Amino acid sequence: MEKPQIIAIVGKGGVGKTLVTTLLAKIISEDYDYKLLLIDADPTHPHLSNMVKLVPSKSIESIRSEIIEKTLRKKEKINEIAANIDFEVYNAIAENKYFSLLSIGQPEDSGCFCPSNTLLKKVIQSISRDFEIVLIDCEAGLEQINRKVIENIEYLLIITDISLRSVDTADSIRSSADKFTHYKHCGVIINKFEGDISKIIEKLISYNLPLLDKIPRDEEIIKMELQGFPIFDVNKNNISYVTMRKITKKLMDLLIQGNNPLNS
Repeated sequence: MEKPQIIAIVGKGGVGKTLVTTLLAKIISEDYDYKLLLIDADPTHPHLSNMVKLVPSKSIESIRSEIIEKTLRKKEKINEIAANIDFEVYNAIAENKYFSLLSIGQPEDSGCFCPSNTLLKKVIQSISRDFEIVLIDCEAGLEQINRKVIENIEYLLIITDISLRSVDTADSIRSSADKFTHYKHCGVIINKFEGDISKIIEKLISYNLPLLDKIPRDEEIIKMELQGFPIFDVNKNNISYVTMRKITKKLMDLLIQGNNPLNS
């Protein structure tokens, strides 16, 4: 398997991107022996750390702020600061026996997330090469795609729920990704499905969005989230876990052997 294999988890806000990222991380770390990096790339709702029980001591945004402060106060020469950026980022990566995690963090000041996203792009290009599989829990919507933050990825994994708006957003994300990224494969997971979702399926077909699988509405997961329990601790008999394990096998078969999960 060539490395790194980067999976970007994208979609409208609230559809369950972080849940899917967490379950993917749990299952890959349990069932496979690969060096795995998680990137929490959501600057507005960085919840991945709590869901997987691994919190970095620093974020990319805090590193950026420190660089600005050192530059303004001239505590270090510019070339020395630039040379130490990768070192600072490596030190910000949290690790456990399952995987490593890096977080973009929330900006301390109001305004555009562009500077943090620019640094994140450079981090993905440099740091990810030391890992075999990288899961990026992306910011909601199109921003990080349009700004080419996630540019060279293996799999564009789009999450929707059973709202037509989320499918419209999925189409917009895929259209933007066609323009601004170099993804190799794309698939959609419908999360929280229940009842008749024929209109959602029809909408996906009309947009030519390939359906990878469906995760049913899960009362156990809802209860865990309401009580603040880390999703990483979910029981292996849980319906979301069982479904995601099937999805993970499809994805890993593609990454390892080149078998297209949409043809299996």
